Parts: sequence; C-alpha cells; structure tokens
Amino acid sequence: MINNTVLQIPINNSFLDVVKAKALNLGFSSLQDYTRFHYTQLINSVITFSMEPEPIKLSIKNAKKYDKMTADILSGKVKTRTAHSVNELMMQLNS
Repeated sequence: MINNTVLQIPINNSFLDVVKAKALNLGFSSLQDYTRFHYTQLINSVITFSMEPEPIKLSIKNAKKYDKMTADILSGKVKTRTAHSVNELMMQLNS
C-alpha cells in the first residue's frame, strides 16, 4: 500500500497557466514534477527561503551624498536629537 497525500493548492487559472509554462520551459514534464523537485530540494537544504526586500541601488552621486551625511553625523558636525518618548518626539518635530 502506497502512503501518499494529495496536495491541493487553490490558485488563479491564469497564474496556473503561467507557472505550468515556466515549469515546462525549465524541462520538467509537468507542474507536479516541478513541485516534487522543489520540495526535494527544500528538504535537502539545497535551497532556502527568505523574504528580504531588494537592496536599494543608489547612484554614485547619491551614494556620495549619503556617505557625507553619515560622516557629518558621526563626526558631530550635524547635531542630532534623541527622544525618549512619543510626546518628546512630537514636541521636537513640531518645534
């Protein structure tokens, strides 16, 4: 007796069509074949999943600008403030 579980995932039909086409273009015989492969890779820690935003790519001009701002703050050239509560922060922002 084979011990299998059927995995059902409700998704939009147009999304399904795109995913199937991508899986076939990658050389998989079906979306099911791709899904099996993906899960095997995940189990074997070949791939990992993380949700991180794309890093912001600054132009050279803006990178220099922000580097100068950081240097000015760290050197004490630019005065910074510290708020210890929301009310204190709001008072600073409104002044």
